[in-house]
Amino acid sequence: MTQPELTVAPVLSTNPEYEPAAVQVETTSLSPSEVRTIYETDRTVDWILSNDYSRITLQFPDDLLRDSTLVEKTLQDGLKRRRKGGSTTIEDAIEGLKVEDEKKKEKERKVYILADTSYGSCCVDEVAAEHADADCIVHYGRACLSPTSRLPVLHIFTTLPLDLQALISSFISTFPDKSTPVVLTSSLPYSSHIPTIHSSLESEGYTSLFATSIIHNPASPIPNRTCPPTDVISEYHILHIDQPLTSLILTLSTLTSSTSLQIFDPTTNTISSSASNRMLLRRYAILSHIRAAGIFGILINTLSSNNYLTTIKQLQGLLAKHYKKSYLVTVGKLNAAKLANFAEVEVWIVIGCWESAIVDERREMWRVVVTPWEATVALDGGEGVGVDGWRGDWEAFKGKVEGYQALQAEKEEEGEEGGSDDEESEEPVFDFRTGRYISTAKPMKAVKTSLIEAPSSSSDVTGEGASSTALTTTHGGKSLTVMINNQISPAAEYLQQKRGWKGLGSDFAEVEYDRDGNEVWRGDEGAIVEEGRKGVARGYHVNEDEKRT
Repeated sequence: MTQPELTVAPVLSTNPEYEPAAVQVETTSLSPSEVRTIYETDRTVDWILSNDYSRITLQFPDDLLRDSTLVEKTLQDGLKRRRKGGSTTIEDAIEGLKVEDEKKKEKERKVYILADTSYGSCCVDEVAAEHADADCIVHYGRACLSPTSRLPVLHIFTTLPLDLQALISSFISTFPDKSTPVVLTSSLPYSSHIPTIHSSLESEGYTSLFATSIIHNPASPIPNRTCPPTDVISEYHILHIDQPLTSLILTLSTLTSSTSLQIFDPTTNTISSSASNRMLLRRYAILSHIRAAGIFGILINTLSSNNYLTTIKQLQGLLAKHYKKSYLVTVGKLNAAKLANFAEVEVWIVIGCWESAIVDERREMWRVVVTPWEATVALDGGEGVGVDGWRGDWEAFKGKVEGYQALQAEKEEEGEEGGSDDEESEEPVFDFRTGRYISTAKPMKAVKTSLIEAPSSSSDVTGEGASSTALTTTHGGKSLTVMINNQISPAAEYLQQKRGWKGLGSDFAEVEYDRDGNEVWRGDEGAIVEEGRKGVARGYHVNEDEKRT
């Protein structure tokens, strides 16, 4: 029997009329000439044509997305205008009819806009650009200037307005002594104002000013900026235009005293001192927390920075050497909710650019987030805080790790003569914040003995043909040890003992484990199972004769 032909859509549910939510769309107020000036579209067109790129991606931060379509249209118009050429004579027009030029005209250039970046907006998003099979990336706004690994990049910093007179007046009131050495620096969108500010202050009589300029070197004492020699930079005060990130505040504070860092806010046109003392104290206190932690999460916060894979391998080797367990995790843009899903991780080590190396403490992460340098100093020791410690400088980090490994090898050779490997002779680990002894600081320490005992005990239970991926529970010491592939898994142990759901009524009963890993129920019994509500949200049916709205 054939089905009747439907003339209208079948009624599957009610079709109420909904009013669309009012969405406020922020539109740009820039004129075409301002777009060409602020976003440097002429320079961008020259760069595209000189390198013969055909698939171009434009990466905008969230605060500049309102101008993205206008910038894209201006670039398209510029590319078409340059392709047609400006021939004024017949000879030039005839010359333009060559077959090679006709082939070039047929080459269509496409421009894509990258809105939602995979990680931070300061980093070049090569992952999103490769989805469009891009040849190049044009990055707009604030940038960390970290070296990329795959695609060529053109950075357009844009220029934000600045009240120069208000800045000069605030500077004179903050530094009345005109012989005071001061370094003038700013965020990238305000960097074009630095030469004008420098000349204006010199005309006011200041004699010891240093105006920074942009360089592509995140490992510089002032990231991506020129600066005075390192032996005299501690004598300078620093004036930074715009509110710097936490990582930059810590970096600048280690260059000079904390009272020497002054910040000019362009929104209020005022200068204030940076309160970096509490930040530094907290970062130093975190070092003790790193030593006491046993489970680490290596958090990937970039896929474009050069040499980030080498850093991950070095971190995994460093943690394994100290019998720490590490897990490699990537969650995209960081937030507290994502990291809270991994409750067993005690410390996160973020692998990202130098701007994202220090996660803003106001975001209230579930666990502390540290830099690779801090983890290395806490576990292998060091000479204190250096100017490159708070940033994701992979080359400096690699040099430090190699130096620490060489020093550790010398200590191990010296300890082989009269040293003892007994667990009783090992130095205990204490949490200096609480004064408590930490027994779980080295969860992988029992690997040597567990790997010997595990096959004999597991072969009796699972047999010779058991899968190597089986999860087994053995009794080691005073607690249960969960092993996967004959390797201790602290995360699986945490899942079994603290995150495992034991069924209905388990929250009313006390559960313990015997020496064989079997559950022993104690305490009161669970609640009686009752029928719950049913129906839709507009009217729940609790019982047959009772209805609630």
